[in-house]
Formats: sequence, structure tokens, C-alpha cells
Amino acid sequence: MLRRIWRYPELWLGGLIVLAFAVVALAAPLIAPPQEDNPYLIPKDGFSRSPLLPNAEHPLGTLPGQYDILYGLVWGARTAFRLGLAITLGRALLGVLLGLVSGFMGGLVDALLMRLTDAFLAFPILAAVLVMLSTQPALPFDWLRGTSSRTDAIITTALVLFGWMSYARLIRGNVLAEKAKDYVQAGVAVGVPRGRLMFRHVLPNALQGLVVLVASDIGAMVALAAVLAFVGLPVGTFQGRPLADWGQMLNLARNWVIGLPGQPSAFWFTYLPTSLAIVLFAAGWNLVGDGLRDALDPRAAR
Repeated sequence: MLRRIWRYPELWLGGLIVLAFAVVALAAPLIAPPQEDNPYLIPKDGFSRSPLLPNAEHPLGTLPGQYDILYGLVWGARTAFRLGLAITLGRALLGVLLGLVSGFMGGLVDALLMRLTDAFLAFPILAAVLVMLSTQPALPFDWLRGTSSRTDAIITTALVLFGWMSYARLIRGNVLAEKAKDYVQAGVAVGVPRGRLMFRHVLPNALQGLVVLVASDIGAMVALAAVLAFVGLPVGTFQGRPLADWGQMLNLARNWVIGLPGQPSAFWFTYLPTSLAIVLFAAGWNLVGDGLRDALDPRAAR
């Protein structure tokens, strides 16, 4: 398997990109030492509304409001991993459970769950986020307690509740294929309890393609969260202050993208490093997903 993995350059290239971001995230307290109790709050070095060019004190310059860009990028890597993993794993857990039950039970249960899946697919994700933000539902727990606002927890929950459908369809198809095999029929014939047969025997054999989908979805969720913050939703803020969140940093810089008359790239430092971080993070995970898909395909062994 290791020899086959090295034959797919997109896999190890994506892995190196993701590993680089992971190293930055883990070493964030050393690269950019926190200055407040909440390390995700970007330090504020003044009150000027104009960004500052890169200098000795701020190697990548500052955003409007004098927020250090380097600090936001470094601690934003932790935010990206937290959001991407939390949303994607939540989607995968919910989708795998519903897909397993739907495919194994069949009949009316399968029909109802698949119509439910179609209904969720028809509901736009942005509309779902806006509805949940406007209603402010009570959450049983706060995924982001201590690092962000309750608004971020609501948006994260919305992205999970309205994004599990592809996982459910994938697992359902795999379960239907496994259900027709002899070992499942033999288990039913000898009286193996349904729950044990479903979770202990069918599920482990029905996870083909799940790792690939999870890897591809992590980068997409970080990019989607950045888009939500950029368009003005209250993502990546805490008590009115911006957190180390790449989308919120782009939102702060959007009025400076056009630069000055005759100097369209005068404030490149306010948006270019953050944009590159988002693109590289998403591309790294997509490359990992594509590489795993090819490496784990039995037909590729030929």
C-alpha cells in the first residue's frame, strides 16, 4: 500500500500541504505568542482605520483597526482545522448512521429516510444558516466554547444538519451491496441479532469511499465558512472583536481590495496572504482526497 501511495503525486503533495498547516497550528504559541486570555483574539495595535504595510513589528502588515495579519494567519490555522474537522466529522457521523439504517432496514424505513434526504438536499445551505441564525435555537452543547461566540456554534450546527446527505447516500449504496452477500444472509438465517449484524459485520465492510469524501469535505467546509464570513455573517467574532479566522480577516480587508487610484495593488498584504492560505488549505485536502480515491481503487492495482 505504501509503495502504491508514492505512485500518486497528488496524494503526497496534498499530504505535505496539510502537514505544513498542521505544524503551523501546533506551533502557534511559539510562532505568535498570545497576548490575551483568549489566544484566538487578534492583537490590536492602535486605532487607525488604515492598514499598515509590512514592517519589523508586523512582518505581514496589519488589517484595518491595526490587527496583526501574521497572528491571524497562524492562529487561523487552528480555527480552520477545528471548523473543518468538527463540521465534516459531524456530517459523516450523522450520514453514516442514517445511511446504514436506511440501507439495512429497507422497505418503508428506506423510503422515508431517502425522501428526508431529498428534502434536505433541496434546501439551500445558505438559507438554512440564515434561518437558524434568525431563530437562535437552543443548542445542547457549544462546540466552540471558550474560543468563539454562540453564533459560530449555531452556524457550525447548521452546516452539519444540512450537509450529511452525501454521506448517507454513499453508505446506503454500500450497505445495499453488502446486504446481498452470503455472509449477511447466513447471519440472518442463524439468528444473529439485527443490531449486531448491522454494526459489527455490515458497517465495517460498507465504509468504502468514506475517507475520500471526508478528506475532500474538510477543505470545502473551511472555504464555505470563509465565504459566510466574507459576505457579512457574524462568523469569527467574539464580543465584537475579530477572531483569528481567515474569513473574518478577508471581511475586514474587503474595502481595501481595490487599492488606491493608480495603485490597484497598494494593499495586497491585507487580502493576498489570507486568500492564499484558504486556497492552499482547501487544495491540500482536495489533493489528499483525490489521491486516496486513486490509491484505494482496486482497479488501479493493474
